[in-house]
Amino acid sequence: MALRGAVRAARGRWTRPLSSAGGGDTIFALSSAPGRCGVAVIRASGPGSRGALQSLTGTPKVPPPRVLALRRIRDPDTAETLDRGLVVWFPGPRSFTGEDCAELHVHGGPAVVSGVLRALGRLPGLRPAEPGEFTRRAFHRGKLDLTAAEGLRDLIGAETEAQRRQALRQMEGDLGQLYQRWSHTLTQALAHLEAFIDFSEDDNVEEGVLCQVDVTVRALEREIRGHLRDGRRGELLRGGVRAVIAGPPNVGKSSLLNLLCRRPAAIVSPTAGTTRDVLEVALDIGGYPLVLGDTAGLRAATDPVEREGVTRARDRLCHADLVLAVLDATSVSPTPGALGAALAALEPPPGTPCMLVLNKADLLGGLRGSLSAACARAPPEPPATLLSCKTGEGLESLLELLAQQLAQLCGDPLLGSPSLTQSRHSRHLGACAAALARFGRGDSGDLAVAAEQLRLARRELGRITGHVGAEDVLDIIFRDFCVGK
Repeated sequence: MALRGAVRAARGRWTRPLSSAGGGDTIFALSSAPGRCGVAVIRASGPGSRGALQSLTGTPKVPPPRVLALRRIRDPDTAETLDRGLVVWFPGPRSFTGEDCAELHVHGGPAVVSGVLRALGRLPGLRPAEPGEFTRRAFHRGKLDLTAAEGLRDLIGAETEAQRRQALRQMEGDLGQLYQRWSHTLTQALAHLEAFIDFSEDDNVEEGVLCQVDVTVRALEREIRGHLRDGRRGELLRGGVRAVIAGPPNVGKSSLLNLLCRRPAAIVSPTAGTTRDVLEVALDIGGYPLVLGDTAGLRAATDPVEREGVTRARDRLCHADLVLAVLDATSVSPTPGALGAALAALEPPPGTPCMLVLNKADLLGGLRGSLSAACARAPPEPPATLLSCKTGEGLESLLELLAQQLAQLCGDPLLGSPSLTQSRHSRHLGACAAALARFGRGDSGDLAVAAEQLRLARRELGRITGHVGAEDVLDIIFRDFCVGK
């Protein structure tokens, strides 16, 4: 509460951006997570950062650049010692934002942090930062493009190993470099085409340049369309694979959810039709993010509430990335084709990956061996595994099979070309590919119109990285950052 009060008080004093002699205002914020911790990091960026560091340390001498120094941190108004901590000075442009920056590494108690923030808020020309404002300044100063900024945001929010790997790769520029290469290719093609338009009558440009432009554009269109056909791997990894547990009533769907999340998240009852609404939990399976939903048992319900639950279950099935079809193992025949028929009876959406979970394996008795062999059969049989939610037997096999399915859906974020991670990337790339498809020279074609299509395609690529027309998306991208980033 003390920390929030300090920030609110500072915001109340500085209700509009203030300019300093160096041009532009100076912002500050707590960059580490709020709450009690061993060390809290408070960051300032802007032309007033050096003066703020001098005022709080009580000395005109700042430490050497990028070297931590132990200092007594004081309130400039009262000279009261607030803490003893480490300070570091980052003169621009060699800083995260590209501006002069200072950091105070203080003890992470709420009273210490709020005291330092209040002291900074009383300095002329300083104001509290808005969410994502440090990263936004880094973007405006060319320290990173929009794809790298999105990768940084995803890295901060990453909850699994695979998410971390993908976000780190994007933050380090792999995706931005790919789009920049495509943009450079388009720039060259456009330059050659416009040169032909302007100078071909003077015989200063060879006829073959038009053929080369056409070949280049067609190859780039194929590459972009191939990039778009990635099965949404990057988006699934970033947001989590949405899986649905589906099956008839009383086969153990809610028990399976509880077993996987290791807590009684769903009510379990021997009475059929207990589950009415969709219950979701987020899980980390083998480093991949999974959003798992438990649904109502699929049957022709007569009760209006249960009927609504079945309708919602069917709707979730239609939008699922993966279906975990749960059946009573004692009701499934071990004969060839029986598993596929059992899955088809649930009417999963065509094309959606499915896996069979045959629960109540502890009741199989002598049929266990033959049914286990049926689960091991290769396609066209669906992936299947035996499980007992009651005893936990088969859980490891289920987790292994589930991790394999997730790996197929998300891929390895470190292999091959970087994946699309944002729907806006897909939208702009689709528009780019459409412009390239409209590019048509031909003997009777209008070269000026063809050149305009290349400009449109290049503009769409630039909107992804932020090099063209980025202002309309900046607020959307940076608003989800934490305040100190």
